[in-house]
Amino acid sequence: MTNYHYMTSNARISEMFEKIQTAAQPAKFTHEVLKNMGFASSNDRGFINVLKNLQFLNSDGVPTSNYNLLRDTNKSKKVVGKQIKEYYKELFDINVNMNNASEDEVKGVISRVTGKEEKEVKRMYLTFKALCQYGDFSGLEDDKKITEETQAIPIDNKLNAVEFSPDFHYNIQIHLPATTDITIYNAIFKSIKENLFN
Repeated sequence: MTNYHYMTSNARISEMFEKIQTAAQPAKFTHEVLKNMGFASSNDRGFINVLKNLQFLNSDGVPTSNYNLLRDTNKSKKVVGKQIKEYYKELFDINVNMNNASEDEVKGVISRVTGKEEKEVKRMYLTFKALCQYGDFSGLEDDKKITEETQAIPIDNKLNAVEFSPDFHYNIQIHLPATTDITIYNAIFKSIKENLFN
């Protein structure tokens, strides 16, 4: 059974993501780093696991390449949306627009895929909802569709889809010996003409 991590308090999730954009990237994201960012409550500590689950940190708390995108104000919400869809894949396999689904529908699906009690299901839902409120999901389905369609095109068709006209060019370098005897040069160029251009 799937087990989704949840935070006991989700009120500051969006604020935490926004703070990451202005804070220096740490070598390792720890509770102390979170505290220095202004999130000192013990309830805030669960955000580190959220970052790990969404693959912004590795299991040791070290920022991944996705963390760099998270710090980009133009890409942050989009990459969060993408990572939400990956982490909650089972939910989005049931409804591709699960981020816009009703509370009852989301809870029902979480209950089925996790097998958890109602109390835990509610907490999982609240974290999912808070993440979705920050993430940007627009265009993600179109990107996925384009990728799938491209992968489905046979190799021959991919080649025929663009004008394919290979040109080959050869660069030949001739290192001539240092000599004042013109007959040596004549013999070299005669041999080149006979062997390369006939």
